Amino acid sequence: MDKRYFKIEHLIHLYNHTEVLNIPSLSFDKGKIYALVGPNGAGKTTLMLILSLLFKPTSGRVIYRGNEIMMENSKDMRGRITMLFQDAVLFNTTVQDNVEYGLKIKKKKSGERKKKAEECLDMVGLKGFAERRARELSSGEAQRVAIARALAIRPEIFLLDEPTANVDELNTKILEEIIQTLSKDQETTIIFSTHNHNQAFRLADEIITLMEGKVVPFTPENIFRGKSLRDGEDTWFDTGKIKVFIPSKGEAKAIYIDPRDILVSLTPLSSSARNCFEGNIEGVRANGDSVRLLVDAGEHLRVLITKKSFFELGLNIGMRVYLTFKSSAVQVF
Repeated sequence: MDKRYFKIEHLIHLYNHTEVLNIPSLSFDKGKIYALVGPNGAGKTTLMLILSLLFKPTSGRVIYRGNEIMMENSKDMRGRITMLFQDAVLFNTTVQDNVEYGLKIKKKKSGERKKKAEECLDMVGLKGFAERRARELSSGEAQRVAIARALAIRPEIFLLDEPTANVDELNTKILEEIIQTLSKDQETTIIFSTHNHNQAFRLADEIITLMEGKVVPFTPENIFRGKSLRDGEDTWFDTGKIKVFIPSKGEAKAIYIDPRDILVSLTPLSSSARNCFEGNIEGVRANGDSVRLLVDAGEHLRVLITKKSFFELGLNIGMRVYLTFKSSAVQVF
């Protein structure tokens, strides 16, 4: 059997006659974790709503195990594909009743429902919470109850929209462990959206970057939305925090700067490059023979340099550095 058993083909979706998604093809393996990343308005949530069968695309096909999902068979498929929203919606009753809800819809017997609910609560680290009132839980606990409710019906594909956006650090760690366990132990395909690039790199087997409704073939770093500004013959891109000199290619809605194209120095470089920003190093992470830096230069810029350069410059967290890159290094959308 083809492991890439969940696919979309020739997907186009319009809002008010405006194209918001245009994806020729995209497929997902059984049991893998996928992160959808990109700036606000890129189309992440719309894509997830279509994948979850809650939205019907303007045109295109959603295919599961080789069969196109049509309106007449989508009801059956919704039991296999589950979506969890950013803010967990729980009924104003006990945790136990919330987790059993899907099983009641499936007309499972009381004893079976209770046993399954206990198992699922244990899986999300909430053993002993069955009689608690759902509306009295913290946001992180509520999100875990929502996951347990979804797990009770054993979805094969689990979509999570910004699952840790409103959750504290402890519950974020627990939720990430749950996601990894579901993928590894139950072969559930996980598709989640996030603005947290570190989380995407940490959890996902594959990262899918969306820009202006299209899948783009680069890492989700240094993507900024804003607007282009003309100054004589020059064109700048204003993110609201910094202005980047860009190639003159008409109106721009977003830009991307490859982390490998940014030079790091301790003093301003004598260079023809028009983009030079001063900032503080806020993060350092080894990456094979390279080092990733997170630098606050008005916007948070991510930079990839060699370990040799890192040690020669004597870089460390808290240091002041200069970042330089040419306008030709900026991709415009």
